[in-house]
Amino acid sequence: MALYIFFFAVVHSLTASRSFKKKAYDFVEPELYRFLYTLVSVTMVLPLLYLWLWNRERSALLYTIEFPYLVVSIAMIAAGLFLVLNSLITIDVLDFIGVKAALKRKALGEKAGGLIITGAYGITRHPLYLGGMLILWSNPVMRLVDFAAASFISGYLILGAFLEERKLEEEFGDEYRDYKTKVSMFLPFKWLGNVIRL
Repeated sequence: MALYIFFFAVVHSLTASRSFKKKAYDFVEPELYRFLYTLVSVTMVLPLLYLWLWNRERSALLYTIEFPYLVVSIAMIAAGLFLVLNSLITIDVLDFIGVKAALKRKALGEKAGGLIITGAYGITRHPLYLGGMLILWSNPVMRLVDFAAASFISGYLILGAFLEERKLEEEFGDEYRDYKTKVSMFLPFKWLGNVIRL
């Protein structure tokens, strides 16, 4: 499974790079690229989910979280789900996965409203990634395969966040640098500080 996660990470990162996209535009309409990228990514995730679930029952049990600590685990999963769902609503999921561009409802390169800093993006700069990691690590029945998957996926999300930030700085410049001074990358310390001061 670790080998497949590594393979997915390489393919996913390569196809997200600007240089790969420029070459791909010789074969695929730019408006279709984001949608095809999403389709390939989802298709590649399915074998990972199969491997994970297929190996889960025979994998060694590391720990079980029981009451009263189970309440904390459930709260963290709920916080993760909130971050993920709020992010998808805020960024317009149909635009994010490339459906609008594929249907030519949006011109290539057109931005719905520039840099998004509202909703969950006002709490942390990478709410989708943080939400995913909260869900993975708050699993109340942690098996070895769960721990391995959570470790590899979290590592990839953290690395991806740093690469994404570089692209966003190039695209938005000082606006993104100013956003970085106000909102934490992952753990929402700056947001909590503002809430406490209120």
